[in-house]
Amino acid sequence: MERVGFGVIGAGLFGENHALVYSRLPGVELVAVCDQHEARAREVAERYGARAHYADYEKVLADPEIEAVSIATPDFAHAEIALAAAKAGKHILCEKPLATTVEEAQAIVDAAAQAGVTLMVDFHNRVNPPFVAAREQVRSGAIGTPAYGYARLSNTTFVPLEMLSWANRTSALYFLGSHAVDIMRFILDDTIVRVQAVSRSGILHGMGVDAPDFHVAIAEFARGAVVTFEHAWILPQSQPMVYDFKVELLGSEGAMYLNPSHHGAVELHTGGRLNYGDVLGVTPTSDLRVGGFVLEAIARFADAVLHGRPVLATGEDGLEATRIVAAIERSAETGQPVEV
Repeated sequence: MERVGFGVIGAGLFGENHALVYSRLPGVELVAVCDQHEARAREVAERYGARAHYADYEKVLADPEIEAVSIATPDFAHAEIALAAAKAGKHILCEKPLATTVEEAQAIVDAAAQAGVTLMVDFHNRVNPPFVAAREQVRSGAIGTPAYGYARLSNTTFVPLEMLSWANRTSALYFLGSHAVDIMRFILDDTIVRVQAVSRSGILHGMGVDAPDFHVAIAEFARGAVVTFEHAWILPQSQPMVYDFKVELLGSEGAMYLNPSHHGAVELHTGGRLNYGDVLGVTPTSDLRVGGFVLEAIARFADAVLHGRPVLATGEDGLEATRIVAAIERSAETGQPVEV
């Protein structure tokens, strides 16, 4: 069976998931892994059977055996690599956010369209079971007309202080808010037309991180629903999970409450700490398959490249999420509502 060559650019914590998926899918060959730290690229390449490893992404794009790439670099580095990948004629799976400015996101969408390549943004919560169920319930009319929602996706200080070496170059709003904005658009099958937001800084600055502590935004959707978004990087590290994800939606005939992070399906008590196990994101399977919504989302990109299936989230979806997040940031800075 002929296989299509894939490459992974960015071999950090999340980039390794891409390498894992491509090493297991039928019809896919993991050709190369790239990371600016060559030792890390070599480590991941050897772990998942890639034939090559590079420290320069241009070598991935120049490899004629690679037809598609995953971009799993830090947020601020997406645009340069995605534009180069489109120019090289490679299909692109980009981690969220697509870019950290509207201008860069638009340029990526335009470049992919001009090159005729597939572009997908890895909004993996679109296959997260609670959110898929929520979308179906809204579409079925189970809660009537959606009126008000609340979406909280926040991290403990572990993320900006320890997990991300590049926290100074992004924010909880871009790192987390892009997910929440997209999933509420997905559930409601609607888009945001107006936002008003506030943010505060100081706590993280005192810890040496040049990023806002939090953003809170009220967003108005085109069909009338209003959603409050909350994204912070200052949750205490005593929390049982590094992230806190809660969504509620009130409608004319009922309500839904979603708790994918602190669901309580598994409670692990060790070292005097409580932890809720991840039973949804990366579910253990055999070495011939992938499991869990995080890995499944990556596999959907391979489906699009190999079989012409629709992507999970388009470049336009990524552009819209960036447009909304940028509007929230602008509103917080000016103290004024912003039309999206």
